Amino acid sequence: MLLICAACTTERHTTVVAEPTRAVMVPSDAQLLADSRAACTGYGLQAGTSTFDRCVSTEFAARRPG
Repeated sequence: MLLICAACTTERHTTVVAEPTRAVMVPSDAQLLADSRAACTGYGLQAGTSTFDRCVSTEFAARRPG
C-alpha cells in the first residue's frame, strides 16, 4: 500500500526568473549639443545670435542627465 501511495505523489517547483536589466545609454555632450542646437533652430531662432546661444545653453542643461 505504501508503494502505491508513493507512486501517486507529485512534486511542485516554483522558478523565479529575474527581469533582465536594461542598459541606460547616456548621450555624449556632443550629441546633447547637437540636439540642443537643432531644437533652438526648430524654434525659429537664428544661429549666431545671443538669443540662440541662450536657448542652446538652456536646452543643453535641460537635456543633461543629473
